[in-house]
Amino acid sequence: MQRMKFRGFQLFFHNRDAAESMVRQIDDFPSFFTPQGDRPLIIDCGANIGVSAMEWKSRWPTAEIICFEPDPFTFKVLQKNFDFNDVPGVKCINAAVVDQDGPIDFYGDIQTTGDARGNSVDPAWAKRAGTTQTSVRGVRLSSYIKDREVSFLKIDIEGAEQRVIEEIADCLPRIEAIYVEVHETDDSIDRNSVAGITRLLADAGFTIEQEPRLGEHALPAHLRDWQASVGAVQTQLLCWR
Repeated sequence: MQRMKFRGFQLFFHNRDAAESMVRQIDDFPSFFTPQGDRPLIIDCGANIGVSAMEWKSRWPTAEIICFEPDPFTFKVLQKNFDFNDVPGVKCINAAVVDQDGPIDFYGDIQTTGDARGNSVDPAWAKRAGTTQTSVRGVRLSSYIKDREVSFLKIDIEGAEQRVIEEIADCLPRIEAIYVEVHETDDSIDRNSVAGITRLLADAGFTIEQEPRLGEHALPAHLRDWQASVGAVQTQLLCWR
């Protein structure tokens, strides 16, 4: 396992290309909200190795953060990053946030040195030539937030965004701000789309700004041919009240 300095923390990783890309990307992460209160709750769905959560802890040290990461190998690194750095107020959960509880198929580059950025429960996004498959634990996000006020919710789960937002529909009024990275393909747009997600969030009272993800860190370079063949598109939705 390798490591680098990031925001005063030791950041552990196995895949250097992925780690360096996420570190560069976080500098451009939309800063459209400021948490309120002494201990704001932030939920990170698709936490990977914890770069976003480390960034938030450097900005708001007293925040409570819940991180969800389904990839079994990536999760071990995520947990190590917060255990080694002795970061308080961070809970890491080895599960995929979906609309059901129980085992669910998971696809992608699932190995110790793999690049987990494209891994997903959605086969239209993550089941590609050369990928592998395993079973992971699926959980409903509403179980964790149904009785709580949420300052910020990040959903970056490679194609399962709409089903999660539908599942937490009753919780949306208690969420202050949301970042959603929507992953569409020609085969999945009927069930996971910018239009569908925007409608759900607008109905819940959010102001929404839409930005295409066209930068060099939107997808790993080796997925460019696949992206063109399936019509893969990524879009950021910045949502606030």
